[in-house]
Amino acid sequence: MTVQYQTANGTATSGTDYAAASGTLTFLAGETSKLITVAVNGDVVQEADETFFVDLLNVTGGVSIADGQGLGTITDD
Repeated sequence: MTVQYQTANGTATSGTDYAAASGTLTFLAGETSKLITVAVNGDVVQEADETFFVDLLNVTGGVSIADGQGLGTITDD
């Protein structure tokens, strides 16, 4: 099975708070999770924690995904 992923802004903004990420994940039989790395842009500004989303799209292999959106939190430094 394959699935495409892409990040989307929440309260965090791509390019300012984090680097947009996208790609394709391949799951072998029996695999149920994969790791996606999203680079965070640090700063010295005091602010609240911010969020972004990871959307899962275009699933192949005759399967379905119960929840196609994950939430990432950037914890303020």
